[in-house]
Amino acid sequence: MNAYNSKFHDGFVDGFLIREPQVIIFIRTEGDEAFALIADDVTRMRVDSFLQGNIIFDIVIRHGNELTRSDVDVYGFAADANGERLANDKLERLRKEDRVVLEINPSYGCECFLIAQAVTLIPRSELKTLNLL
Repeated sequence: MNAYNSKFHDGFVDGFLIREPQVIIFIRTEGDEAFALIADDVTRMRVDSFLQGNIIFDIVIRHGNELTRSDVDVYGFAADANGERLANDKLERLRKEDRVVLEINPSYGCECFLIAQAVTLIPRSELKTLNLL
Protein backbone atom coordinates (compact mmCIF):
# COMPACT_ATOMS: atom_id res chain seq x y z
CA MET A 1 0.00 0.00 0.00
CA ASN A 2 1.21 3.46 -0.88
CA ALA A 3 -0.04 6.50 0.95
CA TYR A 4 0.72 10.17 0.39
CA ASN A 5 -0.44 11.03 3.91
CA SER A 6 2.38 13.32 4.96
CA LYS A 7 2.40 15.40 1.77
CA PHE A 8 -1.36 15.81 1.21
CA HIS A 9 -2.92 15.58 4.68
CA ASP A 10 -4.97 18.78 5.05
CA GLY A 11 -4.44 19.51 1.35
CA PHE A 12 -7.27 20.03 -1.15
CA VAL A 13 -9.07 18.39 -4.03
CA ASP A 14 -9.60 21.17 -6.59
CA GLY A 15 -11.35 19.29 -9.38
CA PHE A 16 -11.50 16.54 -11.96
CA LEU A 17 -10.98 16.32 -15.69
CA ILE A 18 -12.60 13.20 -17.12
CA ARG A 19 -11.61 12.12 -20.60
CA GLU A 20 -12.54 8.47 -20.71
CA PRO A 21 -10.70 6.29 -20.00
CA GLN A 22 -8.36 8.83 -18.33
CA VAL A 23 -9.13 10.91 -15.25
CA ILE A 24 -7.00 13.78 -13.96
CA ILE A 25 -7.55 14.77 -10.32
CA PHE A 26 -6.28 18.22 -9.36
CA ILE A 27 -4.95 18.33 -5.79
CA ARG A 28 -2.92 20.76 -3.67
CA THR A 29 -0.87 20.50 -0.50
CA GLU A 30 -1.75 22.62 2.51
CA GLY A 31 1.19 24.81 1.46
CA ASP A 32 -0.49 25.41 -1.93
CA GLU A 33 1.80 23.19 -4.07
CA ALA A 34 -0.32 22.07 -7.05
CA PHE A 35 -0.25 18.47 -8.29
CA ALA A 36 -2.26 16.17 -10.53
CA LEU A 37 -3.05 12.51 -10.11
CA ILE A 38 -3.26 10.95 -13.58
CA ALA A 39 -5.37 7.77 -13.64
CA ASP A 40 -5.14 5.82 -16.90
CA ASP A 41 -7.62 3.23 -18.18
CA VAL A 42 -10.14 3.90 -15.42
CA THR A 43 -12.76 1.15 -15.26
CA ARG A 44 -14.77 2.37 -12.26
CA MET A 45 -15.01 5.64 -10.40
CA ARG A 46 -17.13 7.07 -7.61
CA VAL A 47 -16.97 10.64 -6.33
CA ASP A 48 -19.16 11.81 -3.47
CA SER A 49 -19.65 15.14 -1.68
CA PHE A 50 -17.60 17.39 -3.93
CA LEU A 51 -17.92 20.68 -2.07
CA GLN A 52 -16.14 23.99 -1.82
CA GLY A 53 -12.96 23.40 0.17
CA ASN A 54 -12.58 19.56 -0.12
CA ILE A 55 -9.93 18.87 2.54
CA ILE A 56 -7.88 15.68 2.15
CA PHE A 57 -7.40 13.38 5.12
CA ASP A 58 -5.33 10.85 3.18
CA ILE A 59 -4.68 9.40 -0.24
CA VAL A 60 -4.21 5.64 -0.47
CA ILE A 61 -3.13 3.54 -3.43
CA ARG A 62 -3.32 -0.26 -3.54
CA HIS A 63 -1.90 -2.45 -6.34
CA GLY A 64 -2.66 -5.98 -7.57
CA ASN A 65 -2.73 -8.42 -4.67
CA GLU A 66 -3.26 -5.59 -2.17
CA LEU A 67 -6.80 -5.12 -3.55
CA THR A 68 -9.52 -6.22 -1.11
CA ARG A 69 -13.01 -7.65 -1.44
CA SER A 70 -14.50 -4.27 -0.47
CA ASP A 71 -12.70 -2.66 -3.44
CA VAL A 72 -15.11 -4.37 -5.85
CA ASP A 73 -18.23 -3.07 -4.06
CA VAL A 74 -18.16 -0.14 -6.50
CA TYR A 75 -19.35 -2.60 -9.18
CA GLY A 76 -22.68 -3.05 -7.37
CA PHE A 77 -22.94 -6.84 -7.24
CA ALA A 78 -26.12 -8.22 -5.68
CA ALA A 79 -26.02 -9.14 -2.00
CA ASP A 80 -26.62 -12.85 -2.55
CA ALA A 81 -24.52 -15.98 -3.18
CA ASN A 82 -24.32 -15.33 -6.94
CA GLY A 83 -23.33 -11.69 -6.37
CA GLU A 84 -20.63 -12.77 -3.93
CA ARG A 85 -19.25 -15.23 -6.48
CA LEU A 86 -19.23 -12.55 -9.18
CA ALA A 87 -17.52 -10.10 -6.83
CA ASN A 88 -14.80 -12.60 -5.93
CA ASP A 89 -14.27 -13.44 -9.62
CA LYS A 90 -13.95 -9.72 -10.41
CA LEU A 91 -11.47 -9.24 -7.56
CA GLU A 92 -9.30 -12.06 -8.89
CA ARG A 93 -9.35 -10.57 -12.42
CA LEU A 94 -8.39 -7.12 -11.08
CA ARG A 95 -5.53 -8.64 -9.11
CA LYS A 96 -4.28 -10.60 -12.15
CA GLU A 97 -4.45 -7.44 -14.28
CA ASP A 98 -2.43 -5.65 -11.56
CA ARG A 99 -5.08 -2.91 -11.36
CA VAL A 100 -4.69 0.04 -9.02
CA VAL A 101 -7.19 1.35 -6.50
CA LEU A 102 -6.97 5.04 -5.60
CA GLU A 103 -8.84 6.34 -2.56
CA ILE A 104 -9.02 9.96 -1.51
CA ASN A 105 -10.47 10.07 1.98
CA PRO A 106 -11.68 13.45 3.22
CA SER A 107 -11.52 15.40 6.42
CA TYR A 108 -14.21 17.48 4.73
CA GLY A 109 -15.94 17.18 1.38
CA CYS A 110 -14.81 15.13 -1.59
CA GLU A 111 -14.41 11.38 -1.31
CA CYS A 112 -13.03 9.64 -4.40
CA PHE A 113 -12.54 5.98 -5.25
CA LEU A 114 -11.39 4.64 -8.58
CA ILE A 115 -9.94 1.55 -10.22
CA ALA A 116 -7.40 2.11 -12.99
CA GLN A 117 -4.49 0.48 -14.77
CA ALA A 118 -2.04 3.07 -13.46
CA VAL A 119 -1.99 6.20 -11.30
CA THR A 120 0.81 8.76 -11.52
CA LEU A 121 1.42 11.85 -9.40
CA ILE A 122 2.98 14.82 -11.20
CA PRO A 123 3.38 18.54 -10.50
CA ARG A 124 0.45 20.34 -12.09
CA SER A 125 2.90 22.54 -14.03
CA GLU A 126 3.89 19.49 -16.11
CA LEU A 127 0.38 18.87 -17.51
CA LYS A 128 0.84 21.14 -20.54
CA THR A 129 4.35 19.83 -21.23
CA LEU A 130 2.90 16.29 -21.35
CA ASN A 131 -0.01 17.47 -23.55
CA LEU A 132 -2.54 16.49 -20.89
CA LEU A 133 -4.34 19.85 -20.92
